[in-house]
Amino acid sequence: MGLAGFAVAEPASLTPARPTIVSLDYCADQFVLALADREQILALSKDSERAFSHLREKAAGIPKVRAAAEDVVALAPDVVVRSWGGDVRALSLYQRFGIETVQIGYAEDVDGTAGLLRDVAAAIGQSSRAEDILAVTPAPARPTGRKALYVTPGGVSAGKDTMIASIMTHAGLENANTGTGWTNLPLESLVLEPPALMLAAFFGFDDDATDSWSVSRHPVMQRLMAQAQVIDMDESRVSCGAWFVADEAADIAGALEPAR
Repeated sequence: MGLAGFAVAEPASLTPARPTIVSLDYCADQFVLALADREQILALSKDSERAFSHLREKAAGIPKVRAAAEDVVALAPDVVVRSWGGDVRALSLYQRFGIETVQIGYAEDVDGTAGLLRDVAAAIGQSSRAEDILAVTPAPARPTGRKALYVTPGGVSAGKDTMIASIMTHAGLENANTGTGWTNLPLESLVLEPPALMLAAFFGFDDDATDSWSVSRHPVMQRLMAQAQVIDMDESRVSCGAWFVADEAADIAGALEPAR
């Protein structure tokens, strides 16, 4: 009998199955929720629906898991995605069970977040989805020459070499805080040179975490904020250094009032 007499079985799929995933912390959750198919996700972190989780609405209905190694291994994922969650000593245990760990790196600025997204996407078989996301990422705004000061209820501000400073640059702003890293709000110098523009985050976000003696509660600071344009930032966009910080910068640029 010739070959024509036999039915040739077609392969079920020419595309390899994408790996199943457990995410260990809310920063990792953002990447998994944005990139993975729903059927890939076995579990997210316990914080995935908290207010500081940017994609919390997408996390609804998805199982949650503690970052404890025994709970993760019991789910038998192909991949564990983490930023900081879980005990780093568990990573060797995952390896022994054949579970790959995808460690999300750290982005120093807005531009660096694209690489993080691409790295995670490649590890979970979703590279094209990452490119779709990045294709609609807002471009930096043109410089305005204006300065802004980042303020928080704890009296902490962001100077040079912080993601907040990079967000300001992408919004077309200069950082009024000339310090480096995270600094305390310099109340005395602010009185001498009041900022015309403030970027505020975490006010009313978690009142229990605010020191009643914080500089942000000082009457002088409250007066300075009343006199300035204050733009409230989306805390869920600045809680993790991910691609959506570019969206935050674009929203800040769009909220700028004419210089006073």
